[in-house]
Amino acid sequence: MQLVGELEQIDHEMGACDDQVRRLCEGLSPEELCWRPAPKSWSIAENLVHLRITTEVFAPAAERAIRAAREKDLLSQGPFPLGRMDRFFIWYVEPPPLMRLPAPKPLKPPLEESTAEGALQEFLDSQELMIRQIHSANGVDLRRARVISPIASYIRMSLLAFFKVHPGHERRHLWQMAKVREQLRS
Repeated sequence: MQLVGELEQIDHEMGACDDQVRRLCEGLSPEELCWRPAPKSWSIAENLVHLRITTEVFAPAAERAIRAAREKDLLSQGPFPLGRMDRFFIWYVEPPPLMRLPAPKPLKPPLEESTAEGALQEFLDSQELMIRQIHSANGVDLRRARVISPIASYIRMSLLAFFKVHPGHERRHLWQMAKVREQLRS
């Protein structure tokens, strides 16, 4: 089955993020992947670990939302207009960051040197997990299906906003990783 328009676009954005991550990591040694431009800044590998952990923490929330929507027969081919808060969440994660908040503790990367080499592949594997979620949501009413944040239950958004936030959040960290790579080579 062909993905509905919004999901097809998100699927494309996820692939673009994968390509950009590969280019950013290309030719870097484990030491370079772990290099921090400042003590409180994240390395490229730490950004990748953060993105993987974020996917692993949030993917089950998307799965629950999809399952609940199917059980309640909340099905539609769209279009799916976004609400005000949904648009805010999407805007907030896009680079460059206009507002910075520290990552919640469960999403902080516990990186050690030995995991740097696996950071890229583990990130790409987590991307596959999210892409499967996107495909499994095809046909679900993406506006009425709701995702509850596993980090802060008071944060709720439409499934469409959740799926749009994901590549936006990745682009934000890709922006950070590109800055690290620029500084690494200077």
